Amino acid sequence: MKHINGYEQIYLDLAADLAGFDLVGNASHLGLRVVEGGVGLRFLGRDYQVSARGVEVLDGRPVSFNHLSLAAHYAMSPGRGEPSGQFLPLRRLTGLVEGQGAYDRDGLSRPLIKKFGSDRASLEAAIDSLEGCPAGPDPSGGLAWLFQPFPKVALKLIHHPADEEFPAEYQLRFDSSATRFMAFEALGFLAGVFVQDLCAGGPLG
Repeated sequence: MKHINGYEQIYLDLAADLAGFDLVGNASHLGLRVVEGGVGLRFLGRDYQVSARGVEVLDGRPVSFNHLSLAAHYAMSPGRGEPSGQFLPLRRLTGLVEGQGAYDRDGLSRPLIKKFGSDRASLEAAIDSLEGCPAGPDPSGGLAWLFQPFPKVALKLIHHPADEEFPAEYQLRFDSSATRFMAFEALGFLAGVFVQDLCAGGPLG
């Protein structure tokens, strides 16, 4: 018997929900393309099709269950409206006080500092591969890039290079409307997938 891990089971549960969901009727609210048999979306540099059969990545390369789950979750979102353009730490979107600071330090900064160090050229090449756009200096004093992993969900990556007083740091911010379109837990998965893909230098298979 094939062993099914937790991430695969999450995807299988979402895929079962897709079978009875009106993807085409929901598409316009989420900025998705209607295609034969379902809807199409672009997620971190790769094209996907979501249908009653499940989620497929169209380039034929391997793909993780987390990527498939996030695409399915977004395609079934009840969210309405537009991004606000205001970016906040994930904890601020849910009223949580603790946790995001530790994630920024341990789950975000450390892997990115270990991967890129002071190699700005490699960092920017990875950002380009995930279709990030320079956003100029951030009000916090760091360098910022904007990403649109899903049509109505925007991210901002902020990099504070090391100086004489402080070590290098990365911070991730979500558009304040993000929880309208994705559950908090899914946004946490999205943050993790984003960091993994960025450290890989491009979309992971």
